[in-house]
Amino acid sequence: MLNSCFFSSLIFLSNVIIALKNKYIFYALLFILLIITSLIYHTKPNIYTNIIDKISICLIVIYGGYLFSKKCLKNNKKIIQKITIIITFLTTIYLYTYGYYRKKYCFTKNTKIANLYHSLLHVISSIGHHLIIIL
Repeated sequence: MLNSCFFSSLIFLSNVIIALKNKYIFYALLFILLIITSLIYHTKPNIYTNIIDKISICLIVIYGGYLFSKKCLKNNKKIIQKITIIITFLTTIYLYTYGYYRKKYCFTKNTKIANLYHSLLHVISSIGHHLIIIL
């Protein structure tokens, strides 16, 4: 049976569309890769599918960070949007990393709740990357 994470992975389709609309072809391709690896992982979770999904996540974070820093250097305006991007990034780090060490959020023993938090991470990170694209 598919869990909420499988379906919430599809939120990244909106990132593909917005990236393409704004002519960020490489970013859109990275999100397509992320969707594929995420769907695979959430269908067949194992160490190998986890690793390929983590690689996709790292590529998105690195490229998103690169675009964000490049845009920040060009533009001293849109401070609220920049702060929101940073908050979304820090929130995902907190929920995932702190949750991992404390066995909370995405790592709670209740699988249904853990999956809902993981789905929340998909939504928060999608929003952050949307804001990077339109910055």
